[in-house]
Amino acid sequence: MFRTLILLIIFVGGIYFLMNKKKQDAVEAQKIEEIKKQEIKELDPNLPDYIKEDYMLNFSKNTIDTLKNLVSDTNENVRFSAIELLWQLKERDVDRIIKRSFDMETESSIKIKIIDMLSKEKSKLSLHLIAYALKNYDKDARVRACEVMGDFVDKETITLLTPALKDYEDDVRIKALDSINKVKKSIEQHRESKLKEILEPKPIFKVE
Repeated sequence: MFRTLILLIIFVGGIYFLMNKKKQDAVEAQKIEEIKKQEIKELDPNLPDYIKEDYMLNFSKNTIDTLKNLVSDTNENVRFSAIELLWQLKERDVDRIIKRSFDMETESSIKIKIIDMLSKEKSKLSLHLIAYALKNYDKDARVRACEVMGDFVDKETITLLTPALKDYEDDVRIKALDSINKVKKSIEQHRESKLKEILEPKPIFKVE
């Protein structure tokens, strides 16, 4: 009887965990979709939406499909090159492709290259995709993700880095802490600079 009760508790707990994870994934996916829409809008506020979407896709559907297949190629350099090109094209499913690559990729070096690629673009989308790597089983990928996130001067960066402070690896926790401090200092410096600009007396007459 006791054994049956334990098995039942484990079973119910497993179902709860899966449902909770599915809900979290759905919320994250919705958040990323909103970020992508916002970034497309920022291309040019005067352009209609359908033109903006066409602007983001320069290759034919057949070429895009081929690139998606190459993401699973046996050659690691081919895999990364395909991901890089899809990212540059801002293919509409690129966030799912990159997340899947983080999940399926076996080479640490490729995960780190993906993180470095994303970090070159200081956008909300790239920040969220790098933050996804913080959940990866690969310690080196988590360390690198923490490190590059320190260059994203945004309060949200601190929120996204906070879970890494509880990582079981010391190196990850240290990098997360370093990056949080770095972001905090950058935000404070920016705030001080703006405040100084506002409070600084302006000349009454401007000499040309």
